[in-house]
Amino acid sequence: MAIVSDLPRDQFKEILENAVSRVEAVDGRFAQIAGFRFTWDPSGTAQILDETFAVTTPGTRIVDVELGDGTVVVQDGTVVTGAGIHVAPIDFSARGGDQYPFRGVPFTSVGVSYQQALRNYIVDGLGGSITAAHYPEGGEDRIVRTP
Repeated sequence: MAIVSDLPRDQFKEILENAVSRVEAVDGRFAQIAGFRFTWDPSGTAQILDETFAVTTPGTRIVDVELGDGTVVVQDGTVVTGAGIHVAPIDFSARGGDQYPFRGVPFTSVGVSYQQALRNYIVDGLGGSITAAHYPEGGEDRIVRTP
């Protein structure tokens, strides 16, 4: 796990655009999120990055992003001006895995792998059991796909 402090909002949107850029290919980059919600439109333009993770084709799939405290980050596809965002991705993503465009921003590794963090959550947070009650069918509306 890693902590990225003060990530610019426009880069946060690019990271989310990456998460939905290849949904049709089911290639593993779709984000698992907490602490915010977003709405995306699969009919929008998929973001394309070059080999340095620079955006060559801007994505238009991310429609709205709202932090858990109600702060709006993206509204109607436009980044809302404001302070940077603190995010906690897995090390793999922070280092550019699955083409996540962190582009070398500084991050702090918290010393536990994402596999260990998952294990800890299952054992300590869920009492060792994962049930349908923990994960309702249809999700919890953190990620909403528009028709």
